[in-house]
Amino acid sequence: MNPPPSWEEIERLYHEALELPQGEREALLNGVSPELRQEVESLLEADSMDGLPAAPPTHVVADLLDGQPSGLAPGERVAEYQVESLISIGGMGEVYLARDPQGTPVALKILRRHLIVSAQAVDRFETEARAASALCHPNIVTVYRSGESPTGLFIAMEWVDGSTFRSIMNAGQVEIAQAMDWGGQAARALSAAHTAGILHRDIKPENIMLRKDGVVKILDFGLARDEGVVRPEPNSRGASGTISGTLSGTLLYMPPEVLRGETATSASDIFSLGAVLYELTGGQHPFAGETLLDVYEAIECRPVAAIASLRHGVPPEADRLILRMLDRHPGSRPSAREACDVLGKTL
Repeated sequence: MNPPPSWEEIERLYHEALELPQGEREALLNGVSPELRQEVESLLEADSMDGLPAAPPTHVVADLLDGQPSGLAPGERVAEYQVESLISIGGMGEVYLARDPQGTPVALKILRRHLIVSAQAVDRFETEARAASALCHPNIVTVYRSGESPTGLFIAMEWVDGSTFRSIMNAGQVEIAQAMDWGGQAARALSAAHTAGILHRDIKPENIMLRKDGVVKILDFGLARDEGVVRPEPNSRGASGTISGTLSGTLLYMPPEVLRGETATSASDIFSLGAVLYELTGGQHPFAGETLLDVYEAIECRPVAAIASLRHGVPPEADRLILRMLDRHPGSRPSAREACDVLGKTL
């Protein structure tokens, strides 16, 4: 009889499946034990319910396993911020809607309790706070303050009332003019970060939000770093397809040079943004595959079709730009500033 799956296995696979389109989850779950599959499927089913459950499933399971209460109740305070409700749970943190003393809404990110003992997790959490705090740009989420309270490490940041690019793409086809506008805004954000010498290193649809007034915001600088060499570390694969350690990012949006452990530069962020824009505009991912190995091989060697072959009406200059952003040679990719200029001329 096989031992029951550990919480770490359940959580890792749950978050990995959560970021995949519905049609690709089956392939991911086919290769695991029936017990593990059942646990993950039950969490995915609960996650698909309309609205946010009063007690999110991952939260409940974690509490049952470690025997300690988790989460913050409405009305609790973290520093000067008063919690209103839980918004989401990710691999790193729990995000709450809270209010500052003036009543302004803020997004309050708390490092998940069981990760406090992980030096790597703490470092990533603190990196996010430092990097975003150093950047002041209308298309980058604003960090108000970070610190430590009796509840643990926290980051208080701008509340973005809107939707992630992932949820927008899942809802249906995006108008071409909108995709060009949103892509230009995201490129402007990257241009500002790169000018400041900061790489994001985890650009993906889940980390880009569209505010209800049409302003794009890049989130989650948890993997940010100065330009430099990255190399893989043992046991570096983490939840949600994110590679932890020094080789970091999400596989579907990871440039080939980073996959090979070569130098990460601003061009690496450009490749990731190019994959997002291709998906946003063309309606499918340029490197989609049934398995992670398929994706890896596609990034390394599969030719990328022009978006015009998938959809009519894409401006030729934008199509050429996005294909250049996905060039396997970093030196052949445009800068973020050039991407801004080209996308701006298509509007």
